[in-house]
Amino acid sequence: MATIASLLRERVSLQVNSVDRIFLAGYVPKLQSEGLLVRFLLDRGVPIPSPAVLGKISQGYVRAIERFAAKHKIPVVHFKRGESKEEVARGYMQAAEREGRFGVVMIGVAQEKASAWRGFVNGGTAAHPHFSYRRMSVFPNHYYL
Repeated sequence: MATIASLLRERVSLQVNSVDRIFLAGYVPKLQSEGLLVRFLLDRGVPIPSPAVLGKISQGYVRAIERFAAKHKIPVVHFKRGESKEEVARGYMQAAEREGRFGVVMIGVAQEKASAWRGFVNGGTAAHPHFSYRRMSVFPNHYYL
């Protein structure tokens, strides 16, 4: 029986591009096509593979980040449009270095363009709507830790 560690070891690689930051991009095979996305949603035990389920998953992720920040007293900074994220983060990293603190020293939030699934009602009834999904450009919040 495969373990999480063995699956990750076989399918995940990590490339470090800088000494002060790591970019982690996740690949979820079940989110690569419309049919697999529907299966991904149904596997969560919902009777209707609604886009609302994707929203709940995203909201859970955001709440987890907020809990982590509160628990560890980490400042959450909302970047302004056009602002250099690196310049803003540098002050937090330098302060942490002076104080001998390690780990996550700030969490940055910025709206940025990304490709994501959007759901649309495509038939069915009010009691059991049918949805179609398409990848579209959207501007979700990105979190920098």
